[in-house]
Amino acid sequence: MSESRKAVIHKTTRLFNDFFQVDEVMVSHQRADGTMSPDERRLIFERGDAVAIMLYNPDSKSVIIVNQFKVPSLVARRRDDPNTVDGWVTEATAGMIDKGETPEKGIIRETLEETGYRIVSPRLISKFFSSPGGTSERIFLYFAEVRDSDKVGVGGGLPNEDVTVMRMPVHELFDQLDKGSIEDPKLAIGAYWLKDYLKASQNHARPETVEAVVHGVFSRLTKGAESWLDDYLQRREGSKLLAQAAASRAPLTAAAFPLGPLPYSTVCHELKNQPGLSIGYKTGPIDGMDGASIWVNSENTDMLMDRVIGRSISSRIRLLGSNKDADGNIVEDTIAEALRAEVGPRGHVRIGTVLITESGSLKARGVERIFHVATVQAETSQGGGVRASLGTLASCVTSVLDRAERINKRYRNIAMNLVRERCGLQPRYFESIPIPLIGTGDGGLSIEGVAEAIIPAAIGHLEGLKLPTLKRVFFIAFDARAKAACVTALEKAIAENKLVKQERK
Repeated sequence: MSESRKAVIHKTTRLFNDFFQVDEVMVSHQRADGTMSPDERRLIFERGDAVAIMLYNPDSKSVIIVNQFKVPSLVARRRDDPNTVDGWVTEATAGMIDKGETPEKGIIRETLEETGYRIVSPRLISKFFSSPGGTSERIFLYFAEVRDSDKVGVGGGLPNEDVTVMRMPVHELFDQLDKGSIEDPKLAIGAYWLKDYLKASQNHARPETVEAVVHGVFSRLTKGAESWLDDYLQRREGSKLLAQAAASRAPLTAAAFPLGPLPYSTVCHELKNQPGLSIGYKTGPIDGMDGASIWVNSENTDMLMDRVIGRSISSRIRLLGSNKDADGNIVEDTIAEALRAEVGPRGHVRIGTVLITESGSLKARGVERIFHVATVQAETSQGGGVRASLGTLASCVTSVLDRAERINKRYRNIAMNLVRERCGLQPRYFESIPIPLIGTGDGGLSIEGVAEAIIPAAIGHLEGLKLPTLKRVFFIAFDARAKAACVTALEKAIAENKLVKQERK
């Protein structure tokens, strides 16, 4: 890359503002001989950044791509043939990044919308300008492997789109690449990358890696029944294998585990020095986790909840807590509005800040409060988005637990609630908290690293409490990978004599 030289933008004027924008920019720059150029007028086509993905299905040895009508394609082709009506383009799944959305989150959303496939932790291939002479648009090109079981939606894009999902064998894709017949640059770049990736995969002994061993074991176990995986993870062999993976620093991606939510279950272990106080995990989506006094929402430092159509815990809490009409349409965005009121004019908060709001419609399920904790920091470098740090997550969790204890002790009488409990009445304080594996979504941290950081921190905090009011602290294990990470951290605490192992419920 060339060495950076000085450039000065003197004035920017918006000439056109619609779905796209056109800006007039007066700019001067340092030339190769070191002198500054005179002011130059340049027009820039503005449309924001975009994402695209190369989806590969190893079972069928095919790529998942799309075909769609595009007016610019029709106009361009008419330069060659004025009578053509062909405006359809076969391309990689792609779309624009929404405001406040990270590129990774954008491609996960676009993939589900256009193809119906659910992906986790896509791999960034490259970030490049689409046409730097005329537009500031950058494209973030990703790669992900999918299986037939990952197709959870019909695809086809949004209602105003007409997207046809295609499955093309890789040999056909590479044949088109060799012939120069691929018109979409995103697909061409992705195809070149995939060709090298598959070649490298064949040349390396991939089945001998720890990741492949773990994947193979879990695949065999889960073919019989889910309980086989449960039992295996509870046994020492499972912990040893996961520990081996961690020790070798093998990249434990989502592909190493069966995808999709686990059925609901609860595992808890009592703290050895705090009888009556337990810590553990709950499996499955948060939607069906009843019986918790407090739900924890991991948020960014701007405290902006995810969109209700998202797949994060933030989006689910926002949707489940909203007031809806008879047709299921949201009429009051209860929790998000309460959070914005709590943030107030300051606009943003520090990492570790805990803001408390009402629970909206979740109150009917026994949820009294939502604890919103700032766990991810807005990223100001190129690419934007948010990021989390393992070094701050432990304090985020202990802040949540400390806040719950302080509230309990502030507005309730311990002695009176003990009397109520003995009389069979419900105590008037918060007893249980399910906590997500914070920092593993938009924050970009590995599930294993997060579990290793926050579960011991929670245990250490609970051990130091005097007359604790909390009864149960759970971590949310949505899928098999999250559950394995929780099991490993909890088994370590049991081995260190911090917890008394209890049976599953």
